[in-house]
Amino acid sequence: MSLSAVEGIRDRLPNGTIFVLAPDRTKDVYAISPVVDQVLGYENNQQFPKSPETLTLVFPLSFRSALTLWRKGFPNRIGYASEGRSFLLSKALNYESWKSRHLHQSTYYRELAESVLGPLPVLPPRLVLSENRMEKAKIFIDRNHLRDRRLIAINPGANYGSAKMWPSDYYVSLIRKILDTLPQAGAILFSGEQDRHVTREIMAKVDDQRLASTDGKMPLSESIGLLSFCHYLISNDSGMMHLGAALDMRGVALFGPTDPVATGPMSGKIRLLREPVRCSPCLLRYCPIDHRCMDLLTPERVWNTIREDIFALERK
Repeated sequence: MSLSAVEGIRDRLPNGTIFVLAPDRTKDVYAISPVVDQVLGYENNQQFPKSPETLTLVFPLSFRSALTLWRKGFPNRIGYASEGRSFLLSKALNYESWKSRHLHQSTYYRELAESVLGPLPVLPPRLVLSENRMEKAKIFIDRNHLRDRRLIAINPGANYGSAKMWPSDYYVSLIRKILDTLPQAGAILFSGEQDRHVTREIMAKVDDQRLASTDGKMPLSESIGLLSFCHYLISNDSGMMHLGAALDMRGVALFGPTDPVATGPMSGKIRLLREPVRCSPCLLRYCPIDHRCMDLLTPERVWNTIREDIFALERK
């Protein structure tokens, strides 16, 4: 969600140099942004060139991020006041003021940049994939005999916690319906290491050679390449949902405990489905009661919502 702000910064500073310091789990996303010049991981000892004119935007809200940039000697550190870190920042913005307006999370990043650069255009994020990443995706597709099929990307996990996850048996029912209805379809399950137990459970219950899984073994950059070959996305509220939006994919996002106003997909092509129960959005990682926000969102309802999109794939 921060990539939209980065696009705006590039528009505002067309001749500037944009460096990104990011944790390993997300640095691949910035590496395929066409407006970012260089990306380094947090633990990398290589130094960015710094000068008194360097502007350092501390995007994360954590104390650790501000401390890391302070220790590395970055000047002009701009960030939101949080976790008692204001003394580590050159300029601290009022986080509670932004939070109280109940805006989309992408505005958090844009308003941080605008505090020093002035108004920025609202631009969609873009991703540009290298030929090497695309070739690795093709190898996966060929190895799983999915070439020339209409590929449905399915992301059933969520690193945030199980409350975000649509029940795995619901995914099983929906996948069977899609594959039974569309002879030319194929489906790919996406996951990371932390949530691959979900995709393994689904693979064990769906006996169809047209279903494949990354099994949590594919690096994020390669997963994005594979996602770009897919024709439709079905996902929980997750990073994969936002990547699909950045790739301009059609799809559906299944929301339960999280707030669609704050973290909904940044693309009108990905439709949002949720059951408006009283306790949602609770923003909890694990449901302490009966997970009704997800359980009441049945496979039949999801299928009836996406069936025309799926049939359209068959006609292409």
